[in-house]
Amino acid sequence: MADDFKIAQPKQYQRLFLKDEIRPDGRALTGCREVKIHVNAVSSALGSAMVCYGNTRVIAGIKGRFAEPTINNPNSGYLIPNMILPMTCNTKYKPGYPDDTGVAMSNKLNTLITDITDLMELCVVPGKVVWSLNLDVVCINDDGNVLDAAVLALSAALTNTWLPATRVMEETGRVLVDPEGEKTRLELKFTPIAVTLSVFDDKTLPDPSEDEEKIQSGSVTCCIDDQSKIRAMWSSANLSDDVISAALVYVQKRASVLLSVLRKVSKTS
Repeated sequence: MADDFKIAQPKQYQRLFLKDEIRPDGRALTGCREVKIHVNAVSSALGSAMVCYGNTRVIAGIKGRFAEPTINNPNSGYLIPNMILPMTCNTKYKPGYPDDTGVAMSNKLNTLITDITDLMELCVVPGKVVWSLNLDVVCINDDGNVLDAAVLALSAALTNTWLPATRVMEETGRVLVDPEGEKTRLELKFTPIAVTLSVFDDKTLPDPSEDEEKIQSGSVTCCIDDQSKIRAMWSSANLSDDVISAALVYVQKRASVLLSVLRKVSKTS
């Protein structure tokens, strides 16, 4: 009976719980699902991490290849983020061309990683060869709040990325990976963290589940780094200043918790 009511009247179902200061999945109004981070999840990647937000699961992998630099930036490499949302992670995504949601998330990830590292550190042979790093983020299971999980997975993967040593063949000038050489850690200028809050009636609910996303009136995502600098903010509705202010206060606290978890797993990797 409860499941029938939830399907027929999802908003009323949500309100029955919220009036008692609890959410349908048992969390407090400001409660978040358990977060797990597993670094080096893909052995073939230069850096990788899997992140779980409850049942939401995302994996990020960094792959590198040699590329020609641009004329305007002959000594700078590339960072190319790509968010992949296959239909296997949730039936709301369709096969074929990249989903609009995935394209939007890729653009947001690109915004966040701008200036995250010195691209000149990716230079192999000045003016000729640079590293091009593909930052692939794949959603394994979407149970809500995929963007936050994706940002955390990407940050964890980049934090644990090591670039192989290289050598140039004198006869041909060809650049090769030197498996016996010393690897170099990718140095980051900052570590971004995303925190999303869902708005329902007069409540702001952090880390929304998929059920909560379906009935929300709006949402706000704030991205902050490990230096407490706001890197980006996105909202899906015209939210009031009070909601934005409350979100910013919460984001500072939540980001601190997530950064602590990230630092802990990075030290043990």
